[in-house]
Amino acid sequence: MTYLFLDTSSNTLLISLNKDDEQIDKIILEDSREHSIYAVEKLDEILKNNNLTPNDIDEIFVVVGPGSFTGIRIGVTIAKTYAYCLNKLIVPVSALKMKILEYRDYDYYVSVIKDKRDLLYFGLYDKNYNTLQEELITYEQFKERVSKLENYKLVEADNDDTDRKNLDITSIIKYYKNQSPVNPHKVNPIYLKEVI
Repeated sequence: MTYLFLDTSSNTLLISLNKDDEQIDKIILEDSREHSIYAVEKLDEILKNNNLTPNDIDEIFVVVGPGSFTGIRIGVTIAKTYAYCLNKLIVPVSALKMKILEYRDYDYYVSVIKDKRDLLYFGLYDKNYNTLQEELITYEQFKERVSKLENYKLVEADNDDTDRKNLDITSIIKYYKNQSPVNPHKVNPIYLKEVI
């Protein structure tokens, strides 16, 4: 199986190709605020560099957020277009959960993404990475929830997160390939904003 992984949820553009349980290629453009200019070009480049066509992709993994409004829309739109045209399914990936999947031996995992106000996107997961909570909360609510936990790993980022060089995409794909892929029309982005 050949997997395409696409992340435009932050200022970093990340495209990866994995074959079964191995990463075969990865493109990272750090601090690129122009995903709309480079994403399709880099996607074409990574396929050509590996002698692949879009039809050779078996599943598409796309980070659906939370992330920047424009960034998320670009990644999700590209994934939906490819999936629809090629009759493929999409595996939505949480930007909160993907950050904790490389860690082991904790009872809980906490992932936090700061939005542009004084709110946090908060993800709480058990030792098997099952989602217990993913929601937008205040800093006070965050402190209260974390104070009740023992043996946990906290992974933090702000909405300009550019540290994608060391992201373990193979672990993310291994975890998410056991999730049910969805029809492209059912992929819903999560933006870094509070819905009122």
